[in-house]
Amino acid sequence: MKIRSLTSFNWVSRDARLIIFARAIRTFAQSFIAVLLALYLTELGFSLVQIGALLSAGVIGVAAFAVVVGLTSNRVGRRNFLVAFSLISAGSGLALFFVDEFIPLLLIAFVGSLSTGGGGGGESPAQPLELAILPDTASATRRTDLFAVYGIFARTGTALGALAAGLPALYQEIFGLSTLSSFKLMFVGFAVLQIGGAILYGLLSSKVESPGEQRGWTNPLKLPSRRLIVTLTALFSVDTFTTSMVMQSLVAFWFSTKFGLDVSSLAFVFFLSHVLTAVSLWLAAKISNRFGLLNTMVFTHIPSSFFLIAAAFAPTAWAAILFWQLRSFLGQMDTPARDSYTMAVVGPEERVAMASIHMVGRSATGAVGPSATTALWSVFSAGVPLVSAAVLKIAYDLTLYAMFRNVRPPEEIERAKKRDAAK
Repeated sequence: MKIRSLTSFNWVSRDARLIIFARAIRTFAQSFIAVLLALYLTELGFSLVQIGALLSAGVIGVAAFAVVVGLTSNRVGRRNFLVAFSLISAGSGLALFFVDEFIPLLLIAFVGSLSTGGGGGGESPAQPLELAILPDTASATRRTDLFAVYGIFARTGTALGALAAGLPALYQEIFGLSTLSSFKLMFVGFAVLQIGGAILYGLLSSKVESPGEQRGWTNPLKLPSRRLIVTLTALFSVDTFTTSMVMQSLVAFWFSTKFGLDVSSLAFVFFLSHVLTAVSLWLAAKISNRFGLLNTMVFTHIPSSFFLIAAAFAPTAWAAILFWQLRSFLGQMDTPARDSYTMAVVGPEERVAMASIHMVGRSATGAVGPSATTALWSVFSAGVPLVSAAVLKIAYDLTLYAMFRNVRPPEEIERAKKRDAAK
């Protein structure tokens, strides 16, 4: 893959650009919420277990709405769903401004799908639709490149959002706001940004919808690739569970309680980690096109898990930050490869179902992760969930490789045939 394939936008269609920019806005908003939410809930006086429950509620909301997407997107319309989810998220942001009681906040987190995500950018019910639409806007040889661009813009938004998480301290200094008031002002900004995303989704063309013959209800039990979809979903669910155990909100809380880092320092730490991740996504596309999607997924993931273990045992803040940044550089290189792989090994008519079922499985297990982390943290120590997540992730990677090393996407099969013919 040539460098210009990712630095020039000439090959990216209008619909793909709108989706990419909308996701960048969404991840920017979700990122500063990810850094601030656990700290905000602590200011409200909630316990660690309550914080874990609220974060889990957001992940469960993602799973619930992903089920709706998988079953009804062909009937309701992909564009309609994308706009609706953005507006619902905007409403949840405004609700956070006014509500500070535990039970109502649980409902807001669920309905607004307020998932802060292990990578900081969070998950959204919009994501399965985006993943299904993008492959239809590019050729098979460009698919991984497109997912890399999609991921780079998302991660750039996440990085800038992490940096924006330092704004409450600025608001407190300049305007004399209280800590709670400065956090609530960020929730208003979150709502405004989600409305901006809704506007971009509303500009999508009718080409993003399913073909006419596919309009109607989708029965996932009758899909030709249902066994493949279920197996991959089960494996990716384990991966998501481990990722959600190190959700950015909880990692920010860990840095704050163990090393005494303030909000401004945390904002810079996570900004840098997301910048490194954005760079790694560009490299991931190049590596995938050279060595294969599955190889890239597995053999970049495993070293990142060892760096997470190292961070758990780091004796100083600087050492922990260093290992966290190394983990961040390698930890998401599998993302464009995974997205491209899952969309390539099923038929075009199965992509929304694949992405939705994948999201449901990931969200279902991801909902358990924050609560598992806070429980382990409360009973043992903060390092135990980090090490546990890393060990489980290594086991997942090895299992995925053993089961799917011979299942290749069409373009890799074609490249292998050309190599054999040239011999």
